[in-house]
Amino acid sequence: MFDRELRELLFSAITRAEAALKAVCAHEFTRLHPDEVNPYLNPDYYDSRRRPSAVALIDKVFKRILELDGNPRNRGDYGGKAYIRHCMEDHNGQVPLWVLANHLSFGQTVWFFQVQSPAVRLAVAESFTGLYADTHDGPRRITIKRLDSIFNRLVFYRNLCAYDERCYCARYDGRANENVYQAIGDLGYLLDKDDYLELFGRFSALVARATSAMPSRRQAILSAMGVRERELADRAEIILRS
Repeated sequence: MFDRELRELLFSAITRAEAALKAVCAHEFTRLHPDEVNPYLNPDYYDSRRRPSAVALIDKVFKRILELDGNPRNRGDYGGKAYIRHCMEDHNGQVPLWVLANHLSFGQTVWFFQVQSPAVRLAVAESFTGLYADTHDGPRRITIKRLDSIFNRLVFYRNLCAYDERCYCARYDGRANENVYQAIGDLGYLLDKDDYLELFGRFSALVARATSAMPSRRQAILSAMGVRERELADRAEIILRS
């Protein structure tokens, strides 16, 4: 029951972070390529060092979405996405990235971010830095490297939650410091202050209930999650001051 509640809490918060990444990526990529139809299909607009991965994304994800959802014969059991078909049929095949992004999984969105040109990746990082500053009392620089690390972790935990797998003791990439508490901390970079305070408060209360119900397992639970004894209270104070 504890793990189920944790998964529900984490999944909800990660979904909001996913929506933010989709919106920022769509905005920044389109801003740099405003006058071309479906510019995300042009492999020249991606990082040349990651061209094979970008081409795979275009062929296996973007083109497949457009072919399946834009095909009127797929109105039956598959149905397709009406908003994609509307763009294909009524706007001469133009499907804006902000529309297409609704059809992408979180992992595909992260893939898109990771194969972007350095200019787009920097613009996305600067957007998240600005979003953080808008709702916090002090600035916090969010780098490209940090975003890569954050989103790789969050995709891992999002999938655990979606597939109802045990979450509280799971380690991303098998490393001790890649724990669920780190994922909770990651969300502090992506959510506005009020949303993160609510998330952290609910997380802290959930942990407190579980460890109070199983006092003999308290330290084992905290350790499995990557939480040190004083960290919950200390981090709450830091969030309130930021």
